Amino acid sequence: MSDDKRAGMQRIRVGLTGLGAVMLIVAISAAIFESASNQPANGTNVPLNQTEQSVANMVAANGTEAPSEPLAEIGVTPGTPANNAQASK
Repeated sequence: MSDDKRAGMQRIRVGLTGLGAVMLIVAISAAIFESASNQPANGTNVPLNQTEQSVANMVAANGTEAPSEPLAEIGVTPGTPANNAQASK
């Protein structure tokens, strides 16, 4: 074989190996994301973090919807005028 044919075959092997590696990475990442997005078997949503858990507990305890402006309710940020009027009553 001439040097040109060897170099060409080497390039094809390297290209196919790179293509195979990329396909393997994509397949593994797709499997990871698919398993991460699956819901629990009993069909309930599990809160992802502590904030969501505390909001779920507040809703369950009060029997009402979650507040529309939780930061304004605890006094961290100013609320809309309607919320301020309700808070002063």
